[in-house]
Amino acid sequence: MAHHKLLKRQVTKHLGEQCTGNENFIRFIEAVNDSYHAFDRDKELSDHAFTVSQQEFDEINSRLKEEVEIRRFSVKKLKRTLSNIKTDNNEANIGNDDDLLEIVDMLNVEIARRKEAEHAMLIAKEEAEKASLAKSEFLSVVSHEIRTPLNAVIGMGHLLLKSNPRTDQVDNLKTLKTSADNLLVLINDILDFNKIEAGQLDLEEAPFSIKKLVNDIVSANNNGASERENTISVKFDEHLPDCFMGDSLRLGQVLNNLVSNAVKFTHKGAISIGVDLKELKSNSAIVVFSVEDTGVGIAKKNHIDIFLPFMQASTSITRQYGGTGLGLAITKRILNVLNSDIRVKSELGKGSKFYFALELATVESVSNELDENSTVEYDLQNKRILLVEDTLFNVLYATQLLEGWNAKVDVAENGAVAVEMLQNENCDLVLMDLQMPVMDGYTATLKIREFNKQIPIIALTASATSNVREKVIAVGMQDYVTKPFNPDDFFVKLKKHLS
Repeated sequence: MAHHKLLKRQVTKHLGEQCTGNENFIRFIEAVNDSYHAFDRDKELSDHAFTVSQQEFDEINSRLKEEVEIRRFSVKKLKRTLSNIKTDNNEANIGNDDDLLEIVDMLNVEIARRKEAEHAMLIAKEEAEKASLAKSEFLSVVSHEIRTPLNAVIGMGHLLLKSNPRTDQVDNLKTLKTSADNLLVLINDILDFNKIEAGQLDLEEAPFSIKKLVNDIVSANNNGASERENTISVKFDEHLPDCFMGDSLRLGQVLNNLVSNAVKFTHKGAISIGVDLKELKSNSAIVVFSVEDTGVGIAKKNHIDIFLPFMQASTSITRQYGGTGLGLAITKRILNVLNSDIRVKSELGKGSKFYFALELATVESVSNELDENSTVEYDLQNKRILLVEDTLFNVLYATQLLEGWNAKVDVAENGAVAVEMLQNENCDLVLMDLQMPVMDGYTATLKIREFNKQIPIIALTASATSNVREKVIAVGMQDYVTKPFNPDDFFVKLKKHLS
């Protein structure tokens, strides 16, 4: 075995040849040599282990430093984010970027502020709801107070026009009627807009004829068109079904708004109404309605504004043509409720075209009631009617109207008198005002139903709130008529319940 180089150098230097011949000495030297080699191996292993440990330590230390920096950066970013969402306007004190307790304090402060804000918002919401309720109640009262005298104005105008007035009186009476009708349209627009905004626009489902509906609207606008030297034409798709199911009142309101606008903004021109069948399905049809005119037109920049409440294409429109700017806003909102929307094509000075598409359910036939208005004979054949009404001029109007149709009319000035009269006498139908002194119409109807469940009772109401129908049906009435009423529509309802 070769001696370790360090041992070999020491033996050569300090021992002579006589020592190397001794066997015991040789064994000793070999043991020492083994120790030298073992020491070298151990040192090598120790050096390697130290080197590996140092590398691992450096790596761990480096990772810890990175994590500390990431943590410090995260805390700093979190504090800056918190400072950006603070509810006050004071700049946040960032402080020590390594202080998590500061973040906890900031969060606690912000949570407290948010709770205060939520409480303030809850109070504001309750106040807004109270204000909305007060507005609805105010509109209900105003509606009643305006509609009640307006019923007499329109009604008396109608009676005077039917009583063979002198030639010099006809124009005055027509002016009176037109002004009263315009006032009624204005009131209805404001109330309808309030209903839509409050989400209280109720839709009815009933069979109707589109052709009859459109022709009625044309008839209603013919006089206005003639005054402005306009012509109105209608074109129906030859494949259009005869009968549909839907809310003909709201559809008629939309079409009437568009046609009356076309008439108003056109002079010595033409208004064309189109009803086209876009698609016919098994139980429904998609129908496209359009109203086109050759009138003043609308600048392209105003195509959106005209559908906003109380907005018109320009201030000169209000001065020259009048109106509140609610017609198209209501039209758009009604169509939205009907899952449709209004479209417009128009250029200034080149006329306008408004159009929309509706999917309507189709039905086999329309009830004969739809045609009663055109074929009816105005004769109630000595039917006895009890009129429960406290307003004198409304009593005068209704009495003259009913007696003109050959009805016998008894009058009760409030609900209590009506209950007493019906306990002692019979009649064929009751016309019941809702708001009266002593006893209102709801209470009177409940009392009448205790001893007479058969007699038809029709509510006469000047209120335009959305829950009137539900309330009158709930107390036992069969129907209701809103003042001011159209005499023809009023007669159709009377005929329906008297038969």
